[in-house]
Amino acid sequence: MKKWFIRLLAVGMLFSLTACKTNQTKESKTEQSISSFSDAVKKSKGETVTFYGFGGDEKANAWVDEIVTPAMKKKYDITVKRVPMDIDQILNKLTTEKEAGTKEGDIDVIWINGENFYTAKQAKLLYGPITKKVESFDKLMAVDGHNSRYDFGVEIDGYEVPYGSAQLTFAGNREKFKDGFPKNTQALMEYAKANPGKITYTAPPEFTGSAFVRNVICDIVGYDKVEAAKANKEELYKVIKPGLDYLNEIKPYLWQEGKTYPTTTAELDEMFSAGQIDMSYSYSQMHVAKKRNDNEFKQTSESFLFDKGTIANQSYLAIARTSKVKAGALVLINEMTSESAQLKKAEAKYGYSIPPFDPEKLTKESEQKLTDLYKNQGVLSLEEMQEKQIPEIQAEKIPMIEALWKEYVLHE
Repeated sequence: MKKWFIRLLAVGMLFSLTACKTNQTKESKTEQSISSFSDAVKKSKGETVTFYGFGGDEKANAWVDEIVTPAMKKKYDITVKRVPMDIDQILNKLTTEKEAGTKEGDIDVIWINGENFYTAKQAKLLYGPITKKVESFDKLMAVDGHNSRYDFGVEIDGYEVPYGSAQLTFAGNREKFKDGFPKNTQALMEYAKANPGKITYTAPPEFTGSAFVRNVICDIVGYDKVEAAKANKEELYKVIKPGLDYLNEIKPYLWQEGKTYPTTTAELDEMFSAGQIDMSYSYSQMHVAKKRNDNEFKQTSESFLFDKGTIANQSYLAIARTSKVKAGALVLINEMTSESAQLKKAEAKYGYSIPPFDPEKLTKESEQKLTDLYKNQGVLSLEEMQEKQIPEIQAEKIPMIEALWKEYVLHE
């Protein structure tokens, strides 16, 4: 009886191990079985794909609902379900699923970049590489460009596809800046001292405020020195100290004498619109155009940059490792980064977004359409914006810079 039981147990264990190995092989084959974009199209017909991303931008939401979703149904018979969720919640959900051993989850396509991509890549939460299976990447983007290879200094390795361009861009009312907009940190200091309380910035770790602090540091210290600095707090402090000293020097001349800071860019924009402060900023290069179009900023409001440049990056689309419809997810990313969809996204109705394309790969008609869309909107030309771009600092250094700002500026 005992021998029979042991033999049965051994057979069961062997069956279990074989089944486990078969499942692992099956899962591995599933990930490798999508050979190309056309293959993904064939395999995804009839699927429902979820798009998880920040839901606070009504115009971006409308673009997904009104342009992308109908196109996906018409072209590929794929249903798109948009799920508004902050990226930290998305990563928490994916991490929890991984720890629980979940093989298939509800998250398919993710809007992501920067520190969050660094976290997701480190934790192996993403499926890939995917760039060779997304037709629009090779067709429209600078495949060997910095933003196609690095996201906040982190090697992308094909795990995400550029989705939209971003660059820290300042906004000012030209009637207030009679002698011209401040094109460097020294000019900004002079304006702040001559106009106490009329300049401020959002407090890090607010995303754009953190970029503003990094931009000030790069303007004073130089991007190359910050990039080359060791990724530890003590060494980084030695390099960026002149930038932190500047922020302390300007502090008494800021709104509320620097004793408090706006917490969101929406609050900063409201203060600018009301005339409480003379300058705002955004990671969207078309921010002034959008705000003027919505009659939130005066028509005399214009964009400007520092002469040495401002920090630029891109947002990306990636696929969750636990996505159960990876073929459909690849097709969705391709559609969202297609020329037709991105040119619609560039219209005022959908937020004046700048496509992440290589200008040399665009048709003359598309290039002209973009130029016409942005003309006379109080924004800079695409050429000037591209000429004045500073790459993002490595993701691992950003929390350190924020901590140093808190320690040596906020609490100084």
